Amino acid sequence: MFLRGPRKILLIHGPPRSGKTTLIERLFKNLSSLSQQFHLSGFITRELRDQGERIGFDLIFLRDESLRLPFARVESKDSSKMKDFRVGKYVVFVENLERMLEILERDLQSACLPPLIFLDEIGKMEVFSEKFIRFLEKMRSRGIPLVATIGRGEHRVLSEWGQLKEAIHIQVSQDNRNYLFERLSVEFIRTGRLIVLEGIDGAGKTTILKRLQQDSAFSHWIFSQEPTDSEYGRRLRHLLEEGVYSQRELFELFLSDREDHVKKLILPFLRAGKTIVLDRYYLSTVAYQGVEFQDLWKLLSTNETIAPLPDLVIYLELSYETAMERVSYRGNKKSLFEREDLLKRIAENYERILGLFNVLRIRSQNSLDKVYREVCSALEEWL
Repeated sequence: MFLRGPRKILLIHGPPRSGKTTLIERLFKNLSSLSQQFHLSGFITRELRDQGERIGFDLIFLRDESLRLPFARVESKDSSKMKDFRVGKYVVFVENLERMLEILERDLQSACLPPLIFLDEIGKMEVFSEKFIRFLEKMRSRGIPLVATIGRGEHRVLSEWGQLKEAIHIQVSQDNRNYLFERLSVEFIRTGRLIVLEGIDGAGKTTILKRLQQDSAFSHWIFSQEPTDSEYGRRLRHLLEEGVYSQRELFELFLSDREDHVKKLILPFLRAGKTIVLDRYYLSTVAYQGVEFQDLWKLLSTNETIAPLPDLVIYLELSYETAMERVSYRGNKKSLFEREDLLKRIAENYERILGLFNVLRIRSQNSLDKVYREVCSALEEWL
């Protein structure tokens, strides 16, 4: 869950008119009506239209929409002297952005609860303001939760923030924006818990999940695995067993299977307050397919766009040598990834992303009985 994890920045990417502003405004209003744990504040940039034609943008303070300031207007003869701050056909009123920041900062100073900031947007117009840039960096350095839409551009701030590894990156489009409201809502308010077992092949994830499933102490929990038993999951298993596939085909099947899993099981049970335990989740996809796809962070963003963050990752650590020994006892065909050189690279990919999550590390070199006892003890302490 975003608000309980180590990453404190959630960035929403998307082309113009994809629904970024609407999405962030819906999230703010929904959270404002439900949560008393945070002081929600921020502002959005709303289009201004005249007879259907866009003529500019206004800044609107989210806690009081009557606080509205003009931010940009289509250039006119009267505004020709203000050419220092222009984006395309628009003149940008940087002084009004800085006035809105003053309103926001005064509001934060008066807050009695921890702040949670919503901004729309970090874009070409906003980065004209050094005050705005300093505000962003202050939120970042203080670890204050920030949800923002972000645009594209060559400015160093847009480039840097657009690739922040310490942020959650969500891709919005006209096709997924309604789904994203449901998917992102559970990052802020979640009565259930999502626990994920991860590790390289042979680490014992499936065995541990089965023992938890059979343990009466956890009889009220929900257990599942990825790939699932959906049509996508069955196709995935078949391809992996046969060993004849393209990485692109695997990637698309994993995403389809995961989206189906999230919509049918994970989101409903999280909202119902259930604890869900998974044998593998999207961390596996990133670690394994990251061997073939060079951009690990794009893989992560693509998956986190459709899949809620886990509350806890239990990572079963295992040496490559022991992993190969255990895999050899299975008696089935070795998959592409069950080779020592690849397992090493997969483990390295895990290490690159594990710090982005709440993680409990358990050494899986020991007997599975001992590993199971350590997992149960860790779960009891964490819960």
